[in-house]
Amino acid sequence: MRIIKLTILLFAILCANTSCKKDYLTRDPYGVLNEDEFFKTDGAGLKLVTSCYQPLADGWGYTVNKVAIMDESVDNADAGGSDPGDRPQTTEVGTGRPLASNALLNETWSNRYRGIGKCNQALENLIKQGDNLIQNGTKLSKETLARYIAEVKMLRAWYYLDLVTVFKDVPLILSLEDPTVRKAKSPIEDIRSQLMKDLDEAIAEANFPRRSQLTSAETGRVSKDAALAIKARAALFFGGLMEQSRMKGDAKTEYGLAQAAAQDIISHGNLALLPDFNDLFRGDYKVGPFSSECIFGILHQYDPAYGLGGDAFAIMNVGRNNVGGWGGDTPTRDLASSFEAADPRKMMTIISHNDIFKTSAGGEEVHNYKGYFNDFNLQQSRKAFVPQQYRQNNDLQRSNWQPYWIRYAEVLLIYAEATLKTGGNVDDALEKLNQVRYRAFVTTKKSDDPSVFRLFGQGLKTISAQEFQLYYAVKSSADVLTAIRQERRHELALEGFRLYDLIRWGNYATTMKAFYTKYGFANKGRDASDKSWPFPIPQVEIDRSNGVLVQNENY
Repeated sequence: MRIIKLTILLFAILCANTSCKKDYLTRDPYGVLNEDEFFKTDGAGLKLVTSCYQPLADGWGYTVNKVAIMDESVDNADAGGSDPGDRPQTTEVGTGRPLASNALLNETWSNRYRGIGKCNQALENLIKQGDNLIQNGTKLSKETLARYIAEVKMLRAWYYLDLVTVFKDVPLILSLEDPTVRKAKSPIEDIRSQLMKDLDEAIAEANFPRRSQLTSAETGRVSKDAALAIKARAALFFGGLMEQSRMKGDAKTEYGLAQAAAQDIISHGNLALLPDFNDLFRGDYKVGPFSSECIFGILHQYDPAYGLGGDAFAIMNVGRNNVGGWGGDTPTRDLASSFEAADPRKMMTIISHNDIFKTSAGGEEVHNYKGYFNDFNLQQSRKAFVPQQYRQNNDLQRSNWQPYWIRYAEVLLIYAEATLKTGGNVDDALEKLNQVRYRAFVTTKKSDDPSVFRLFGQGLKTISAQEFQLYYAVKSSADVLTAIRQERRHELALEGFRLYDLIRWGNYATTMKAFYTKYGFANKGRDASDKSWPFPIPQVEIDRSNGVLVQNENY
């Protein structure tokens, strides 16, 4: 009892002493930097910039999400998974009429706005605190600060393009604001203006390096060429909506912006296609991410010393059963049947049931795709699969798998399409288109090195340059625009482009209705119509706004 009384007395004395300090309740906690002190620490500016990449490095919120909404919700792939109850949010978007409570759409909204918030925070503080920033013990140079600002502006435009592709009109937030206050939607024309302004300012910055100027240590950071590519990608999208009268503006002018941005990369980027398409997706990721074809891709490296794990995509979208994956992202029969028989990209895009790969111990791994939700297609993504020899301890999450968010092949196809849309030289467009096709048919190996047997590798033969010109090069007598659209599907399949393309081409509803009529699996396309897009804004965001944020009128 005496001990308890003594303890109470000591506590009372302590409280009395501390109460004499008027600032006791307002001082910063020990071990916590205040804002001004943080910006005087070494590397604070770079930390701000790298925080803007964090939403992109989110395996579930970005990598899995982007391919789910852009490929698995349309005719390229199905959601897959263990059973019909696995990832129903993707299947629901695939019907063409998702609910406002859809988890996939909410994930898209939350992740991209988290990225925008980080970009706004970085921009505000880089500008405000620029004179206080230190890097490697010395004051941050004005040139490096200018590069940081350009980098963040490009990333903010990236996140906004993702949002308008799914939701069209969205709130435009450009500064740090009270997170409890929700803003109303801004017209897509306003989003476009700000997005292009950010990109143009980034592109104009002399200290923003080209992709070819990045050091190996900077692989995974954006560049001037990445900003140009996103400008071209955005202009294609907005031009398509303008053609359909779904937004104001002159489509031909917009396509001209796409062509010019792509031309800048082609003429001045010092970039090129890898000769072999297999080097992008074989599974070792020693060549592709560091090549001149990869304009932008977030690097993922399994490194237990730093607590780094591989991207969730590399296990989520791989076959179940003995293969060890979770069975998501199952390429459709429709995608498989759309490839030309002589195109080896089909083999490097889609794995079939009963395909066989080498094991790390020198044995064989037969891919068994029966007995789960993939029974209909019996196919999985080769672009997601890392063979055993390229993993640590045969663990699908212990590899260097990474996505390619911008490839030079896309730039060539953008240029070809934009050239046609502006009434340009058809032969010029064909030359860029056939560069991509030549790589596929002529210089790409006709075998998958880590495999023993590949169904879609059977019958592939070496094609000479002369044979290519005679039988596989697209000629001016063909429907060149249709050929470009088909080439985009085959070159970029399962990389997060298909919904973007269908919306801007104005054929989402007809494509999905035809898909439902032909296959009918999981009701994909059943409710697709011209009222499907833009998809509904998450209801939780509308509820939080107290009526400020209004649902899209088609929902």
